[in-house]
Amino acid sequence: MITTTSDKAFSLVGSQYAVADAKPLSPDDYRDLVKRRAISILHITPDEQEWADNEELRRETEWKIMEKIHSDSNLLPIDFLSKGVERAKAVCRILAPSGLGTGFLIDRGMIMTNHHVLESAQEAGNSYAEFGYEENGNTIKLKLKPEELFITSPFEELDFTIVACETAGIEEIVPVKLLRSPTTITRGEYANIIQHPRGRKKEIALQDNTVSYVYEKVIHYITDTEPGTSGAAVFNNQWQLVALHHAGWYTDKAETEAVNEGIRISAIVAKLIALAQSGDAAAVQLTQKLEGTSPYLGFYDVEGLIDDSGDLAEIEIPSFKGDKRFADIGFWNIEHFNSSVKEQRVKDIARIVSEMSMDALGLVEVERGALDQLVKELKVRGASMDYVYLDAGSRQDLAVMYDTTTTKVELRNDINRKYSRLLASTVNGKPAFPDNREPLFALCTVNEEGQDIQFLMIVVHLKAMRDALSTSRRTVAAETLAVIIEDLKQTDEFRELPIILGGDLNDDAGSASLRPIMNSPAVITLTLDDAQAGYLSYIGNHQSLIDHIIVTKDTKTGVITNGRQKDDAGIVRYDKSMADYLKNISDHVPLVLRIVYKDSPAEIGTLTHAPGPNVIWAEESTLEKALLKLNLSRIHLEEERQYYDADKDRFDMVNYYRSINLQGGGSQLFQQLHRLLLDTHTSIFSYASSRAQLYSGVDLRENGNLHSLYSGKTLDAEQLIQEDFRTEQLRQEFMASLALHGQANEEGFQEMLEEKFVYNVEHVVPQSWFQKASPMKGDLHHLYICEKECNSYRSNIPYYDFADYNPEAYRETIRNECGKRGGTIRFEPESGKGEAARAVLYFLLRYPGKIQKQGRVDINLLLDWHKNHPVTLHEKHRNQAIYALQGNRNPLIDLPEIVSQIDFGG
Repeated sequence: MITTTSDKAFSLVGSQYAVADAKPLSPDDYRDLVKRRAISILHITPDEQEWADNEELRRETEWKIMEKIHSDSNLLPIDFLSKGVERAKAVCRILAPSGLGTGFLIDRGMIMTNHHVLESAQEAGNSYAEFGYEENGNTIKLKLKPEELFITSPFEELDFTIVACETAGIEEIVPVKLLRSPTTITRGEYANIIQHPRGRKKEIALQDNTVSYVYEKVIHYITDTEPGTSGAAVFNNQWQLVALHHAGWYTDKAETEAVNEGIRISAIVAKLIALAQSGDAAAVQLTQKLEGTSPYLGFYDVEGLIDDSGDLAEIEIPSFKGDKRFADIGFWNIEHFNSSVKEQRVKDIARIVSEMSMDALGLVEVERGALDQLVKELKVRGASMDYVYLDAGSRQDLAVMYDTTTTKVELRNDINRKYSRLLASTVNGKPAFPDNREPLFALCTVNEEGQDIQFLMIVVHLKAMRDALSTSRRTVAAETLAVIIEDLKQTDEFRELPIILGGDLNDDAGSASLRPIMNSPAVITLTLDDAQAGYLSYIGNHQSLIDHIIVTKDTKTGVITNGRQKDDAGIVRYDKSMADYLKNISDHVPLVLRIVYKDSPAEIGTLTHAPGPNVIWAEESTLEKALLKLNLSRIHLEEERQYYDADKDRFDMVNYYRSINLQGGGSQLFQQLHRLLLDTHTSIFSYASSRAQLYSGVDLRENGNLHSLYSGKTLDAEQLIQEDFRTEQLRQEFMASLALHGQANEEGFQEMLEEKFVYNVEHVVPQSWFQKASPMKGDLHHLYICEKECNSYRSNIPYYDFADYNPEAYRETIRNECGKRGGTIRFEPESGKGEAARAVLYFLLRYPGKIQKQGRVDINLLLDWHKNHPVTLHEKHRNQAIYALQGNRNPLIDLPEIVSQIDFGG
C-alpha cells in the first residue's frame, strides 16, 4: 500500500530525452504516407503510376493538405467537441510513489502510460489511477493491478507501460482504442493532447500542436505553450489515437516554442504483436482486440521490431494442397467466370483447383455454363468434382464446388426462404444484397478414411465501392448476416455445427461496414491477423484484403504451415508463382482453411477468444440491427415457434440452481442466490444496447407487439425503435451544442438531459437510486417497456398501495391509465404490479446495498404484490430470453414459492 505520493509531476523536458534512434521515413514510405492522408483529407483517388517516384507530386499534395487543414482550422464538425469530451473521460491521472503522470484507458480495465512513469510491476502495485480529476468532475480513485496484466518497454526503446486496473465506477467509460494503421497523421496536421499537466486537473491542448515531422517510431509536434505531460494521449482531428506523449523541449532560450515528441501508436502495436507471437500471454490478450488494419508490412511496422520475421503467425502461402487429415475448405472470387469464358482460362483455373485438392470451395462471380466446362476439364485432370449453385439471375452468381469422392453438399435454399424478409432489407430503396446476390447456404459433410465433419458453408459477395450509399448497403448486409448466424446457432440443427462464412466482402477487416459481422459475439474472423500484417487477397490496382473467412467459435481449425510460419487460415498467392495470373486468371487469390475431424489428434489452430464479461457498448446497438432482430422475432412467432419453451426452461433451471440449497433460508439463501446471480452475469449491456434488446425481442408479447408495464397499452415495436434512435440522435446533437457553448458541465446538466430526452423504457429501480451506474443501468431484468408519459409520471417515486391511503394527508393525483400518485413520495401503477415487484426483488438479490437511502423499498408491499399477482407467461418469456443474453436469471420468476425463505435484509 502507498501512503504518500510525490508531488513531482513527470514531464521530461530537454532534447536529451528524445528517442535516440529516430530514423526518418524513406522517401518512398513518406510519399506513400502523404498519398494515403490525401485520400482521407482531400478525398482524392490517386493514380498509382503517377505517384511512383514522383516527389514533385508529393510536395504539391502535401502543400494542398496543409492549405486545407489551416483554411478549415476554425470550421470543425459540430460533434468535434462532444467526441473530445467522450475521449477525455478515458484519460486519468497516475499517482505513483515517485510522482504524478497521465494515462488513459485502452481497454476495459487496462491503462497505458510511459515506462518512465511506471517502470516496474512493483511500482505499479503501489500506484493508483484517478479518473474524473477535472473541473466539476467526480473523481474515482482506482488501484492498479499489475498482477493481472503488466507490459512495459524501456525508455530507450518505446517508453510505454500497459497495466491492469480496477474497474468499479468506470464501466461505462469507452476506452481509447489502439489502432493498427500507421497512416493516421502526417506533417502539417493538428495534434490534440489530453493531459494532467504538472499533475493539475485535466486539461486539453486543442488545435495547439502542429505535426512537424514523422519518423518511423515517433512524431514531433510544435506548440507555443509548455511541453506536454508524460503519458498523455495524442489524437488527430478525428479523435483517433496517434501517439503516446513521451518528452518535449524548448527550441529557444526564451521558451516561446516547444517541440513535443510522441511514440507512434502503430509502433507500440507492432511491438505488442511481436510480443504476442513470441508467446507473451498479456500481449496476446491485447492484440486480440486491436482495431484497424495496416496497409502494408515493413513501413515502421512489425519488421525491424522483432529479430526473426518467421515468428509471425500471419501467413501467405505460394500454393496449397489438401490433406486427408482435415476437411479442406476455400473461398475464391474468380472474377467474370461466365459462360463466354475462353477455353485456356478454364484450363488454367482447372489446374489451380485440381492442385489445391479442396473438399469444398466457395466460388464468387461465376455462371453455370463456365462451371460445367470447369467440371469437364477437372475430370480430364483426374479430379471428380461437382457443384451446387445459387442463381442470382446475373453474371455474378455463387457456387460451392466439391470433391464428390469425399464430400456431400446440400444446397439449403430453405434458409434463404426462412430469412427472406431479412435478406430483402433495403437502404434508400436499394437492396442490401445487390443484384439478387443473396448468400449461398450449403450444408457440407466431408468424410475421409473413416473420419467425418459436418458444417454449414455460407458464400457471400457484398456490395462494392466506398461511397456512402454502397457502404451503408454493405453495413446492413453485414448486420443481416450477423443476425442470421446468431439465430442459426440457437436452433437444434446448427447449435453444435460449425458455420463458415467466406467470400468477397468488399471491405477491409477494420472497416466500419464489416464491423457488425466481425464483432458478432458468435464468430471469429480468421483473416484479421492477415489484415494486420498487411497481406492481400485482391491484387488489382487498389491492392487490399477484402476477401475474408469468418467462423463460429465452435470451429476446430487445423494449422496451415509455410515453413516455420503457422496460421489458422492461408492466402494462396498463386500470382507470385504463375506468370500473368492477374491478367489471365483473376484479380483475387483463394483463401483456405482446414477443419479438424471430430476426435482427430491433428494439431489445432489457435482459435481463441478472451474470457470474461462481454461488455456491449451502445454503438453496437444500431437502428438497422434492432429492426432486423424485431423482424426475426416476429418471423419466429409467425412460424409458430414457441413463444416460451417450457421444457427447455425447466431443464435450464435445474442446471442453473444446482449449486443452491433450496431447502435453506434466511441470509444464507440470500447470499447463495446473490453469488449465483453475480457469477453468471457474464454479459454486461449498456443502456442503449439493452433498450434495443427490449424492443426487438425480450419484451415482445405473443402477438409480436409490446405492452406498457404501467398502463398495459399496446405499443408498436418498430415505431418505438425508430423513436428511440431519433431521441438518442437529438440527445447527442443537443449535448454537442451545449458543449460548443461551454454549458455541458453546468450544475443540473444531467438532470435536464434526463427530463428533456425520455425513452420508452422504465427502470423499475430508478436510475437516481443507484447513481446511474453500470451494470445496474443496463440490467435487462429490471427494465420494462413503458411509454415515456408514464415513465415521466412515475419518475423516481417509490411504489405504494393506496388501499388505506389518507386523502387529507397528501394530494392524490391520477394519470390516465398510468397509475396513481400521492405528491412526490408515493406511486401505485395501474398494471404490472407483480412484474415490478419481482424485478425489484431481483435487484435486491443481485445488487445488495446499491440502493441509496433507506425507505425507498417497502419489502412487505413487494411481497404482497408478488403473492397477489402471479408470474405471467410474458415474464417467463422475458426471463428465458434474458438468460440467453445476460447469463443470469430471476429466481422470483423461476421459483416464486421460495420468496418467503429469503431474508431480503441480506
